[in-house]
Amino acid sequence: MPISRSSLDAKRRLLETPDDASALLALAWPPRSRADLGRLPATLRRAATLPDAVDIRHRAWLWRLMQVVTVFKKRAARYGKTTTWSMTAPNGQEILFPLGEPGAIAFKAMADEYGQDYERALIEFVAARLGPGDVFIDVGAHVGYISAFAATTGASVFAIELQRELIPLIEQLATLNAFDTLRPLHAGASGRAGLGAIPRINASPGAGFTSANRSITSDDPRSIADDFVPMITLDDAFGRDRLWPSMVKIDAEGHEIAVIDGARRIIEHGTTTFAVEFHPHLVGLYDGTAEQLLAPFPAERWRRSQLTDDGLQPITGMADVVPDPRDPNPKLVFEPLPR
Repeated sequence: MPISRSSLDAKRRLLETPDDASALLALAWPPRSRADLGRLPATLRRAATLPDAVDIRHRAWLWRLMQVVTVFKKRAARYGKTTTWSMTAPNGQEILFPLGEPGAIAFKAMADEYGQDYERALIEFVAARLGPGDVFIDVGAHVGYISAFAATTGASVFAIELQRELIPLIEQLATLNAFDTLRPLHAGASGRAGLGAIPRINASPGAGFTSANRSITSDDPRSIADDFVPMITLDDAFGRDRLWPSMVKIDAEGHEIAVIDGARRIIEHGTTTFAVEFHPHLVGLYDGTAEQLLAPFPAERWRRSQLTDDGLQPITGMADVVPDPRDPNPKLVFEPLPR
């Protein structure tokens, strides 16, 4: 895991002055795992005995520790008891998925059609390229399926989902598996920030998000047939040092081009891999074309591929994409080339 500058400074100060209470606390906070959290009480007790310890500071850190523990306990009480089903991650870790809501039941029924192979190529691709210290952004997380596999690598995961009903499922998933750095965000990624409308539909709305030329929603706040969701751009939300993504997965039901438009600064930086599920039958509803999807990833700077069950297949354009009868929405991967 990358060490922040403050942590490096704290290590140096402790080597020079082992009795530096401030450096000891700076090195211990924030905790990055439950193991770190478990070691904190002993660290706090030691810091309280050092010559430069400030009692009020010690009490403040102890209060923060107690608050974090309380949050975990409350989440466990709220989400910890439910029927589950499981999948095995590439590293052998078992993942428990909640099965107590209609959305979860419907998702499992779809996944059961593929057995243990549902999204297997994408899962293996993601798991092989992430590790502790990485940031993974899952745009269109749905029930958190791909987010969960990403979390088994130790990466910090942001699961962006615009359906309000699915957010508690992702939170429950994170709680059941102690994925403490898997964070669900109720939002829609797009090319601009603001507020978007979405129909209140029990199942996946699919292309129901506000679009300029096709709107099945109303922006009237008095409408009880519609809901609203914050829109963010990936650049605004994640385009800074510690949040800079190692990988972005996009499954936005035809809205993928707008999501990419909101990530131009991240794309230009050239250090983030993008895995995009392309919906050819839906993207036109948002005035998009296949060429617009490829344009931000020029071949001289990006390795373009289609992700298939046989691995990555190089493509130069959309004409090279091979239809898959089991998956009508091809998964396109854009990997930055070394500069």
